[in-house]
Amino acid sequence: MDRLIATATIGRTFGYEGEVRVYPNNEESDYLKKLKTIVASLKDGKEIPLAVEHVRTDGKSVLMKFKGYDSSEEAQAIVGARVMVDRKFASPLKEGEYYTADLIGCTLVSDGENRATVVSVMDGPQALLLEAERPDSKRFLVPFLHEYTGKVDLEEKTIELLAPWLLD
Repeated sequence: MDRLIATATIGRTFGYEGEVRVYPNNEESDYLKKLKTIVASLKDGKEIPLAVEHVRTDGKSVLMKFKGYDSSEEAQAIVGARVMVDRKFASPLKEGEYYTADLIGCTLVSDGENRATVVSVMDGPQALLLEAERPDSKRFLVPFLHEYTGKVDLEEKTIELLAPWLLD
C-alpha cells in the first residue's frame, strides 16, 4: 500500500500571515497538530513537501501555517491541495472505517463474479461514492453504504457488491 495518504484538504487562506484553513477528511483533527511535514498534492498533479510552522484551532476549524508561505497571496498557491501524510501519522481508523486511498483499485465482486474496479472515490451527499469502471469501460457511481456494499477485504482488494443492478 502507498505510504502517503490524503487526510485533509487545504481550504481558503485566513488572515494576512499565510495561514490556511484545513479540512480533515473525517471528524478527527488532533493528528494535524502533531505533523512536522506534509506533502501537498496540488490541483495540477504536482506534489510539494511543506514544513509545518504551526497549527491552531479557530472554533471548529483548523488553521495551519507552512514555512515559506508568509502572506495570503503566497498561500493562495496551495489552496485546494490535498494534505498527504505518511500512513503512520494519519488519523487512526475506527472499526469499519477505511482510508479512501485503500478503496481505489479494489474489485467490486457480486456472486463470485468480478463486476468492476474502483477507480476513484468522491464525497456524496450521504456517503462516499465509489466510481467503478466495468470491463467494457462504462463507469458508474456506487454509494459506499451497507445497503449496497458488504464485506471489504483490503488484503484481497475486493469489496462485496450487494446491489449488482447498480452497474447495469
